Amino acid sequence: MNRTSIFRFLTLMVLSICLTQPAMARGAELNGDAPVSLTIQQAGHMPNGSLFNPTLRLEVKAPAPLPADEAVLMLRVYRQSEQAPLSKQDIYLTGAAEGINRALHAPSVTWADQVTLSPLAGGTRHYYTFSLVTNRKEYFSNTVVGDIPALPEAQTKAEGEIRTLPVVFHLFDHPSLPQIRFDDETVREWIAAANAVLGNAAATAGLTDTRVRLEVARQAPDGTKLTEAGIHHSNDNPIICFDGRGDALNLDHPDLYWDPNAYLNVLILPFVLTSNNIFGHYPQFPEGYQLTGCHTMSQPTLPHVIYINSLVEPIHGISFFLTGLGYYLGLTEEQSSGVYGLNPSKNTHLGCTPQQAERIEYTLKHAWNTAKSMK
Repeated sequence: MNRTSIFRFLTLMVLSICLTQPAMARGAELNGDAPVSLTIQQAGHMPNGSLFNPTLRLEVKAPAPLPADEAVLMLRVYRQSEQAPLSKQDIYLTGAAEGINRALHAPSVTWADQVTLSPLAGGTRHYYTFSLVTNRKEYFSNTVVGDIPALPEAQTKAEGEIRTLPVVFHLFDHPSLPQIRFDDETVREWIAAANAVLGNAAATAGLTDTRVRLEVARQAPDGTKLTEAGIHHSNDNPIICFDGRGDALNLDHPDLYWDPNAYLNVLILPFVLTSNNIFGHYPQFPEGYQLTGCHTMSQPTLPHVIYINSLVEPIHGISFFLTGLGYYLGLTEEQSSGVYGLNPSKNTHLGCTPQQAERIEYTLKHAWNTAKSMK
C-alpha cells in the first residue's frame, strides 16, 4: 500500500467520526422540549494508587419511546479542567450505546449506568457533562463539579537524589484527520499523572518512590526556546503503518524525534492497519549489561521512543502514556506476580514496587538511547 492509498484509507476510515462530532468550544445546549432528559446523578473520584478515576452515574429518561427513525449513535462525556481555557473540552467516546438505543425505544424508556474515566492526578477540579448523540441531534445533561483531593505535600517529596527526564511530545501535520486535542494543559495532566505514579504520591503500601520525575522540555536541541513547553510541532506528516514498515519508520523520517540520550521522545501520530493505539519497545542494553525481558545488543537496532496513536479518544490518553512509559523504563509485565508495568487497565494500584524501582534505575543508567538528564 503506497502513501497515497494509505491517506485515502485514513480519510475514509474517519469520515463518519468527523460528521458526528460537534464543535469543541460550544457550551452545552439546553434540551428545551427535547424528547429525552439526561442527568448526572452522582460524580466521584475513586482512588487508584496515586491517581483517581472519575466515576459518573448517568441516567437517561424519556416520556415516550423515541421515534422509530431516530437512532442513538453514541454516548459522550465531556470533561473540562479548571486549569484549562474555557474553550477547551475533552470528548470521551464511551461506545455506540446499543443498550441505550434499545432502552429508549422500549416502553420503559429509561437507561442508567456508571461510567469510569481515565485516571487523573489529585488536587484538581473538573466539570463533567454527558450527551446522547442521535442521527437527529445531540442532547446534553446537567453539568456537575468534581474535586479530586490533593495528596499531602509531605508524601510527594522523595528522599535522595532525583533523576529528572525532559519530555517532548512531537505533534505532526495531519489537518484532514481528527487527531487528539493536545495542548499545554494536556501536557500538564499527563506529566502530573506520571509523576504521581513514579513518586508513589499516595504512599500506597507495597509501592515505593522511584526517585524519577518527568519535566517538560523547554528547549529544542539547537537551544531555541519552545513556544509551548514540552511540545514540538513538526511540518512532517508521518504515520505508523503496520504492514511491516513500523521498525523502519525512523528511516522514512530521520528527523522524527530528537536525541534520545537527551530527551524522552513521545510521538503522537496516526496509526493505520491496526487496532493498537500504542507502539514501543523495551529498552536494549549494551553487551555486558543484561535485564530480564530485554535484549542485549552490540549496537541499538530500534529507536527508544514512545508512539501513541493520535486518532484515539482523549479518555485513553493518560492510560496509553503510562503504559508506554512503563515499556520505556524497562518495566515488563510480570503476570505471575500480578505486576503489569504501568498499565492502568491491568494494575489494581498504579505505582512501582521496590523491584520495579530497581529496574528503572538500571535502565536509565545502562540502556541504549535513554534520557540520562540528572538534577
